[in-house]
Amino acid sequence: MLPKLLAGLAFAAALTLAAPAGAKTLTFHAALDGVSGPAPTGSAATGKAKIKVDTDRRRVSVDLDIDGITAPQLWAKLVAAPIGPIHFHKYANAAGGDSVLVLPLPYGPAYRTLPHGLRVRMAGYDYDTGAKLLRSTFSFDDFVAAMRSGLVVLNVHTDRFNAGEISGKVVEN
Repeated sequence: MLPKLLAGLAFAAALTLAAPAGAKTLTFHAALDGVSGPAPTGSAATGKAKIKVDTDRRRVSVDLDIDGITAPQLWAKLVAAPIGPIHFHKYANAAGGDSVLVLPLPYGPAYRTLPHGLRVRMAGYDYDTGAKLLRSTFSFDDFVAAMRSGLVVLNVHTDRFNAGEISGKVVEN
């Protein structure tokens, strides 16, 4: 009986030691519109995003609700491309400037058309998988630092506005 108890305690201790001590989930949000982004379009469409970044697993989860843009209005060229029509862009500074495409949200089952808009739900999206789609050299740590610095914008590309119809600055909660 004692050997089984000791073996059980050793197993529990091993599990505890294997658990990540510094695992952290960062939470961000973005309010998207067509008037306040880096390239205002005047679009009446709006969106709200909640973004969670798991720094241990290097995963990103996105809950995005858009009013005024439906799936058929998304930029067809990007819907058909592996990167999809919605992306995170890192800008040079808070006022805008040059941007780098950082993380795409590929079009697929995570996108759902609603009567007056669109819902995108991606849970546990692997950062490295997204970076590979872009052949990006922007590391996960660079992504997290850019998100925390307020230099990242979430952008929705449509047929009407290829450069992005609505966008919103990503802000840490």
